[in-house]
Formats: sequence, C-alpha cells, structure tokens
Amino acid sequence: MFYDSMDITIEGRGGATWLILAGHFRKDQIAQMKEKFDVLLEDRNRQFIVDLEKITSIDESAVQLFLQLLSVVRGKGGEIKLIFKNHTVSRAFAPYNNIFPVYPDAQSLTSGGLLGAIRQRGRQLSKKTGIRISRPVALFMVIVLCGWFISLLFIIRIQSRYIKRQQVELHSLQQTNQQIKFEVDAMRERIKPLEQLGIINPIRDSIK
Repeated sequence: MFYDSMDITIEGRGGATWLILAGHFRKDQIAQMKEKFDVLLEDRNRQFIVDLEKITSIDESAVQLFLQLLSVVRGKGGEIKLIFKNHTVSRAFAPYNNIFPVYPDAQSLTSGGLLGAIRQRGRQLSKKTGIRISRPVALFMVIVLCGWFISLLFIIRIQSRYIKRQQVELHSLQQTNQQIKFEVDAMRERIKPLEQLGIINPIRDSIK
C-alpha cells in the first residue's frame, strides 16, 4: 500500500501507548508528531511503543526528533520502544540502534529471555563503523570474561597455597636433617674416648 502522507494511529495496550505510523515521514510532519507526544506526556503517559514498519520513507530530521523525544521521555522515567524491520527505517536508524530499544515485531516485545533480547537488538553491521556488538552480547562476553578471570585467580590461589605448603615442608625437612646431623656428631664425640681405649670398635669399622 502506498501512503501520500503519514497516518498516525494512537492506541492504549497493556499500560503502554502505541503510535502506529504509516506512509511518508516528512520534515513538515515533525511539529505534528512533537505536539502529539507533548499532549501524551501531559496526560502522564510514560511508556511508548512506536511502530514504524509501514513507514515508506523517513527524513533524517525525523530521526533526530525521536532522539530528542527519547531524551525527554527518559528524563521523566519513561521509555520509547521502536518496532521496525523494513530496509528504509533500518537504514535511517542504523547509527542509533544502540540507543533505541528496537524490536522487529510486536511479538518480540513479550518474547523475553536472553535469546529474545539478542534477536531484538541484534548484531549490527555497518560499512562505515564496522561490526557493532549489541548490549546483550557484550554483557554476555563480559560475564564470560569475568568468570574466566575469577577461575584463573582461584587456580593461582590454589597453586600459591600448594607452593607455600611445599616450602614449609622443605624447610621442616632441612631443619630435621640439621638436627640429625648435630645429634650424630654429638654422639660421635661422646663415644670417641671409648674407641680410643679400645672398648668399642670405631664406628667406621662396624659400618664396614
């Protein structure tokens, strides 16, 4: 279907305000969109879901408008979630996909879980900026790296304790060896007079 102008449908669903847009989002329609958000915010609406899937063209200034609206809404404790997967809107919002919560369809809003979040945000590939890792994937990588680092510290701590225990045992053996040598030397000194009198054979002879 082709839209000569943009149609705006506003609905309330599950505690959120849905704005379903269709057609051409031109620069001259920015004031109208801002006015609608102003009224909705005055009515204490804070959770917004904007469906852009049926947008056939979008002006860059419209994207800047959503950035401004997102800042205002978040400043009031709310959130703006976007729904789209068509090429036109995806290309326009590509530089800001890590700022907006973007969902491919309405079902993804309630899918939940890590897999749903990864599918929702995705891994964005841009010719200008290279590969962008989504926040869930980045968080997962941080958790894995932290787990690996903690495991490494645990292994190092175990090895350190083992080395210290070995050092204590070695020191104890050295002290024991010195004590035995001292006692042997003392015993030899005590029996030396008896060897000289011929009462006992020299230890070296008995050893032989």
